[in-house]
Amino acid sequence: MQKATRKPGLGRDFNRFWLGSLASNLGDGMMVIALPLVAAFLTNDPLLVSGLIAARFLPFLLFGLAAGVIVDRVDRVRLMIGTNLIRAVALVALAGFIATGNATIWVLYAVMFTVMTCEVFYDLAGRALMPALAPAGTIDRANGRVEGGRTVTQDFAGGPLAGFLFVVFAFLPIAVNAGAYALGALVLLGLPLAVRRAPGHDDSGQDPAAKRPSPLADLREGFRFVFRGSSLGAILLFNLALNAAFTALSAVMVLLAQNHFGVPAALYGVFLGSSAVGALLGATTVGFLVARLGRFRLEVVFFTVTGLCFIGFGLAPNAYAAVVAWVLLGFVITASNIVMLGAIQLIVPGRQLGRVMSFVQVSGAAFGPIAALSAGFLGRVELYYVPIASGVLVLVSLALAVPALRRVVTEADRVEAAQIAEQVEPSEQAEPSEK
Repeated sequence: MQKATRKPGLGRDFNRFWLGSLASNLGDGMMVIALPLVAAFLTNDPLLVSGLIAARFLPFLLFGLAAGVIVDRVDRVRLMIGTNLIRAVALVALAGFIATGNATIWVLYAVMFTVMTCEVFYDLAGRALMPALAPAGTIDRANGRVEGGRTVTQDFAGGPLAGFLFVVFAFLPIAVNAGAYALGALVLLGLPLAVRRAPGHDDSGQDPAAKRPSPLADLREGFRFVFRGSSLGAILLFNLALNAAFTALSAVMVLLAQNHFGVPAALYGVFLGSSAVGALLGATTVGFLVARLGRFRLEVVFFTVTGLCFIGFGLAPNAYAAVVAWVLLGFVITASNIVMLGAIQLIVPGRQLGRVMSFVQVSGAAFGPIAALSAGFLGRVELYYVPIASGVLVLVSLALAVPALRRVVTEADRVEAAQIAEQVEPSEQAEPSEK
């Protein structure tokens, strides 16, 4: 008699990793709000305050590729613990500067740059760990759980908590932020050695330096895999276009909301944060959606809806219709990105995953400044042209990327099916045969 199948649990190791991520995400959400508040407290110069944004994103461009090489060479859990502890120390120092009245905008720049440099390494290591943590057949559900937790702790909890604590004492959200990073590091200490290093790491005790290729050779190997050994090159170009579309819209969002849709300044945060509702729904339902639609169909449908949501946002007659498009955009882009992340984690060899994910990360940020400036020039003509142009860019890029998309998700489906079969067969052999 055939036994009813049920979804496998995500396991104790994943749950420990997830709890560590929740603590770190809470710290991220608090930092994004707290540091600009401190900057505005220190200076009224818009240029100096906006410099925090440059300090926030610059590490991704400077260290993204090097971080990928390092993530594939070291104990990934130890790297995550170390970067969280460095972030905690930097923020404790900043809290001390603020409490004693010695903080300056330059200190804020240094802290933001340090914290975000650590984030580059932490994020890449976490994504490279996921295939070793998630049981076979659960990669989409696991990534959805991580993304859903990030949305709740970072968007819904971290920001409001930082604002409330700042009103009490300016240094308080910084101190609590440091505690969140330290807690995230402590939780990760219990992860087993089996998931810490990239597959293929030599633990024989021999000197690895004699046979290990140079970091540049490692980087070239990852580049060859992406652009010659797989279909991921076209996917990265689509990712670049998708992130450029989002950056362009973000660059003029405040003007669109206030001048085009008439959103009061007091409600701008609510308007902007409404997409987090859709993002949370997408993260929590992605496993069910993949099971019903399949990876390829979901990706094509949801990325198409993404482009249409951009256009619909630009053509919305009022703020209410714009919020509907914005929430739907958060839903489809979160679900489709989770599925694509899982597909990449499935098809890329574990020993190269850090490098490949670094290409994804850097490609997402590469054309951000150009996209933002382009949006500014186009917005001078007409603000609502920007989201419409963004939508057209997404749809055209998707049409060009569909063949590569099919190959990538088909390979991911094949790898996942093989993993599930490999996991099921030993358990079936271990069961005594019925008489």
